[in-house]
Amino acid sequence: MIVDDCEPIRSAVKGMLQKIGFVHITSAANGNQALQIASDTRFDFVLADFNLGDGKDGYQLFEELKHKKLLAPQTCFFMISAENRRPYVHGLVELQPDDFLLKPFTYKGLEMRFSRALAKKVTLNKVYQAINDGDDDAAIEACNTVIKEDPANALIALRMKGELLIKQGKPDKALKLYNNVLKKREVSWALLGKAISTLKGGDLVEAESQLFELLDRDDTRLEAYDWLGRLNIVREDTVTAFEMLMEAGKISPRNLFRQRAIANLAIANGETEEAVRAYSRILKDSRFSVFDTPENYLNFARCLLDLSNDSNKLEIAKQITKCTDLLKDIDKRFYSEAVRAQECVIHARIQVLKGNMETARSNLEESEKHDSPYDSVDDRLDKAKAYFSTGNLSRSDEIMETLDEVSNNDDLISATLQVLINKEKESHEELRERIRALNNEGLGLYQKAMYPQSVECFVEAYQYMPNNASLALNLVQAITKVGTFLTQGKNPKEMKAMCQNCVTVIEQSDLSENNMRRYHAIKEELVALLGAKDVA
Repeated sequence: MIVDDCEPIRSAVKGMLQKIGFVHITSAANGNQALQIASDTRFDFVLADFNLGDGKDGYQLFEELKHKKLLAPQTCFFMISAENRRPYVHGLVELQPDDFLLKPFTYKGLEMRFSRALAKKVTLNKVYQAINDGDDDAAIEACNTVIKEDPANALIALRMKGELLIKQGKPDKALKLYNNVLKKREVSWALLGKAISTLKGGDLVEAESQLFELLDRDDTRLEAYDWLGRLNIVREDTVTAFEMLMEAGKISPRNLFRQRAIANLAIANGETEEAVRAYSRILKDSRFSVFDTPENYLNFARCLLDLSNDSNKLEIAKQITKCTDLLKDIDKRFYSEAVRAQECVIHARIQVLKGNMETARSNLEESEKHDSPYDSVDDRLDKAKAYFSTGNLSRSDEIMETLDEVSNNDDLISATLQVLINKEKESHEELRERIRALNNEGLGLYQKAMYPQSVECFVEAYQYMPNNASLALNLVQAITKVGTFLTQGKNPKEMKAMCQNCVTVIEQSDLSENNMRRYHAIKEELVALLGAKDVA
């Protein structure tokens, strides 16, 4: 199959293929047409130009063909392009096509490349088939047969066997294999495999040394940065891990999984602006991709709301507008009912920023009514934040407790998600304990009639969680005992505004019977302090 948006080029390449000896040749003018054809026909060779005009490009076509398993194990996929810039080429090569053809190319060059690719596929056919079937043991056995019976292709089989042993969690056997290869010749893939096996075996210092040496090689630099990122995740050095993945992202910017890992680490490090930039790249590069999903839009919106926490009113308004636009895009482009629960949570967080607590709580109640096929770590973290911001600490705690191990998958996203969970749980617990300690200290001081000092504690606790009715009630009760907003180190106008907000939070909340009695007992004094019109 030839995939190119230019008819003269399709005809020219078809002529070359006929000269080589191909009889059954199919053409497609764009990515979607190629996908439709590939779903019905298994090809021996696919040649796809990178630039396919509007819509899906060659990179995204190959990505989707692999993801949907529309390529048979023996199919040779060739990417064609006139572009030779390094980030561009690295991005294509990272997808591992069988070959990369730079325009212009000749009939003889094409024939030679085809022969070489076909010979490799035929020799390793049983290996590819076993990998495709998910039978790693059979794949290793097939590699052993090639190593023993076909010396010309033994190196290729050794490389595949090493990768399979690492995948199976057998780094010691893989390391032995790579060392044996390196005794005979120094090949980059064996050096990289040795470094990965050393890392998997637990020797982080030696693995780091080996990976840093591989940064000097063009053909291993990208993967070395990736693995240095993973090594530093194991060390719990999330700052260095982030830096390593950012360097990998500069070399090959279109890898969406790496960008997602970068976003996770940025959030864990408190670098929300970097996470926003990563999700912006994901949104841009996932357009027309098989990985163009509602989750990309939801996570981008969540990041924008996180960024709003430390912004001024103008910036908050801008971020809210962007979030609203992202949710509208989901409704336009996807079956939005599937993510209605997640959208309600985001709307709740937006309403909190606007100060509409009743609406925010209604949004959260609405989110609980919708069944969703999605229940990701991101969804749960966002819901925990939303409940915390509305003052519902117990529900927030419940959700955080469900965030245990992400999965047993040995991939970059899972590793960075686990880092994010650990960081969020740690900060959530620290904040909860800090609020509890301040509240208890304030209550103790209040009972000792040390009212100004108790106000200090309640103000700090309240600032951490301004929408919790119990904290708001404790603060205004202490204020009524002081009888003035003139407390040490506090601006009277700011204190009055804080008390007015406390009243709003209290009156919009479902108070317990005891708290209701407490509030009514001090309400008259509050009216006198704030002015009747302020609490009407």
